[in-house]
This record gives sequence, C-alpha cells and structure tokens, in this order.
Amino acid sequence: MSSLTAELTPEYTFAPHTGLPRICTSLLNRSCDLFWEARFGIRTAKGAEVNYHDARAYGALAYNTYFRIFDRLGLKRDDVVVDIGCGKGRVVCVAATYPIREAIGVDIDPSLITAADENARTMRGARAPIRFVCESATEFDYTPATTIVLVSPFGEETMESTLARINDSLEERPRDLKIVYANPVLSPMLAEKPWLKLFECWTPAKWSRVKFPIHFYKTVCAMMAALVKRATEITEVAERCPVC
Repeated sequence: MSSLTAELTPEYTFAPHTGLPRICTSLLNRSCDLFWEARFGIRTAKGAEVNYHDARAYGALAYNTYFRIFDRLGLKRDDVVVDIGCGKGRVVCVAATYPIREAIGVDIDPSLITAADENARTMRGARAPIRFVCESATEFDYTPATTIVLVSPFGEETMESTLARINDSLEERPRDLKIVYANPVLSPMLAEKPWLKLFECWTPAKWSRVKFPIHFYKTVCAMMAALVKRATEITEVAERCPVC
C-alpha cells in the first residue's frame, strides 16, 4: 500500500496524522536528517522566526521529502532550481547534489541568508553551483528558473505578487516551468492561474515519511500561454469600452 494518496485537487483539507505511525516515521526522519546534516557538513535543522510582513517562520521538511521530490521531477543538466523562502538552505543543498545547472535560494531575511551562505561554504558532495540571494520573492528575477520550490513561505498578498513576477518571467522567456508547493495552503491561488496546471498531488497516508501534502504545477505550453494572455487583454479592453 502506498504511503501517499493522489487525488488531484488544489483544495487543502489535510489534518496531520497522530499516534504511533506519526511517532515512528518522525523519529526515522529525524535520525536520517542527522545523518544528512553530518554527511553534507551543514546545519539547517533549527527553525527561525522571520519578522517581515506576510512572511512565515522558517522550518525545513525532512531530507527524504526533498529527495523524493527531485527524483520525481527527474532533474536534468540544464535545470535551474529556485527555492523561494530558502531559509538556511536545505532545499538548495539537496538540489545541488543533482547534476543541474544551478541551485538558487531566495530569502528576504539577511540573517538566514548568512546562515545559508555558510552552509554553501561547508557543503560536501555538491554537483552543481549554489547561490543565495537576499531579496524579496516579489522582486527576484525568475527568468533562469525551470523548477521553483515553495514550502509555505508567505501569505496571500506576497503569493499573488510572486506569481505575477513568475508570469512576467515566462512572458520574457517562454519555457517549461514546474512549481512544487509543499504544505500548499494557498494552492487554489496557483490553480486559478490560466498559465499553470496542477498535474500531481501527494497527500500523506498514516505511515508516510512525507508529513504535509505536496502539489506539483507545470506551465501550459508557451503558445497557449500567449493565447490566454491575448484573450485576457482583449477582454479587458472590451470591458473598458462603452456599449455602442
């Protein structure tokens, strides 16, 4: 029996499991996390508050979860992974163990970026360049990105602005882009975008080592995105014009 179910819906109705299955799988995750921290020579485990408007506290998922995500995506050599709200850089460090073009972390908090830079300096086993950027997600240039990771880093206001920024990058450089959203409380906001399509959902079963739902989005084809954009522009113009 699979440890993940896969009903394709953006609605977030998940309640964490309790009892023996959660205790056992959490202990396994923590033990393995200690191994990977020692193996890579980094420190990403301790959470941290982020005192910026609309930001959520930093916290990392288990290493096992990130490895499963990137294995599922089948990262290639020309991929650029961007982690939005990267904190101390766990996602970026895991992504860098794959032979990709670059792994980039973005965070608005300078103290977290300082910790992430130190982890990049001490990281062992990287197979790709690592870069951290101290910048708001609403201002970062997403043009190089082919995969974006979100671990519930902020609220609705920032999500809307960030999605607009990502869409701008697609208009500038049409390409295939995937967005992985963990603990996807705002997933309906992504699902309503005409240029994004939900193609896979992971919902943890009792004995799963994945502790929160994960939603996978991908862009519609570049031509379709252009047609949708043009249709939206025509509709907006028509709504502004007086009825004859």
